[in-house]
Amino acid sequence: MTPRRRPFERDASGLKGRIAEAFVEGIFRRAGYTVSRVGRESQVHRLVKIGSDEFLPDFLVRKQVRRDETGRPLHRLLPVEVKYRRDVDGFLRRHGKEFFGRLSEQWPDLCVVFVTDEPADGRSCFQIVEFATRRPAGLQNLHAVPDLDIYETTIREYESLVKEIFPLVERAGAAAGELPKAIRQ
Repeated sequence: MTPRRRPFERDASGLKGRIAEAFVEGIFRRAGYTVSRVGRESQVHRLVKIGSDEFLPDFLVRKQVRRDETGRPLHRLLPVEVKYRRDVDGFLRRHGKEFFGRLSEQWPDLCVVFVTDEPADGRSCFQIVEFATRRPAGLQNLHAVPDLDIYETTIREYESLVKEIFPLVERAGAAAGELPKAIRQ
C-alpha cells in the first residue's frame, strides 16, 4: 500500500513539474528550437474541442533542418511532454506500458522528457523517451540524442539548477507545512 502524500508533497511535486517544464523549454530554446506551448495552459487548448480524456503535449518544438529544392525551409516538428518524477525508473515500471501504449498511437513522434532530482547513477536529471525510435528501453539522457543537437554543457547547467532549486522547494514546504497561497496560484 502506497502511503498517502501530505498536501504539501502534492503541491511540491506540482511546483517541481512546472519548474521542470520551464527548464525543458529553456533547453530547447537554447538549442535553437522555436517552442510553442500547446498543453493545458495554452490558448490552443481553448480553440480545439477536445474531450476530458484527450491528451495534448506540453510543447511543440520546431527547428529548421534544411531547405528544399525551391529554397523553402524545412523544419523538424516534435511534440514534447514534460514529466517531473522523483523515481523515473519506478514510474516506468509501474505505469510505462499503459502510459506509452495509450499515447503512442495518437502521438507517434511524441518525446517525453522526464526531469528528476534523483537520477540513477550515470543518468542525467533530463531523460527522454522518443516514441518514433521504438526502442524497447528507449530511455536515454536528453543530450545523448544526436539528432536533437542539445549540448551536454547546456544539460549540465540546467542540472545544477535542478539540484539547487528543487531542494529549496522541499525545504520551504517542510518549514511552512504547505506552499504559500501566492506560490500555489
